[in-house]
Formats: sequence, structure tokens, C-alpha cells
Amino acid sequence: MHPVLIVMAVLGCADDSAQCQLVQRLPTTYASVTACNKAAETELGRLSHLDYPTIMAQCQVDRGAVVADASQPGTR
Repeated sequence: MHPVLIVMAVLGCADDSAQCQLVQRLPTTYASVTACNKAAETELGRLSHLDYPTIMAQCQVDRGAVVADASQPGTR
């Protein structure tokens, strides 16, 4: 089984957080969901300029990028 990469999707949501849409996927990849979740607060702080009442981060497996070695450059 090959390691997978985790990416952070940024969602812009309505006031009630019920209706959210993908705003962007950040280019940084993470070796684990835990690492991604730890980085989420910092990353969201950098995106405070987005024009949504609520901005959320969702860490998810990048289904398009299975790598042979998760320690390759670009992963955190």
C-alpha cells in the first residue's frame, strides 16, 4: 500500500454554515490529517480576506496524488 497525501480544501460558507462551497485547495500537502488540522488555523488566518461569513478548512486525502514516498519534498 502506498502512502497518500493530504490536502486542505478551503470552504466559504453562509452564516449558518449549512451551504458551503469550495473556494480553493491549497497547494501544500501534508503527510497526515493531524498535520493538516494543526496547520488549518494558520492557513485560515491568511485567508481572512475572503468574502464569506464563515471560512472553514477541510483536510482530505488527495485522490489524484498517491506517492511512493510520503517524505518527498513538499510534504509537511
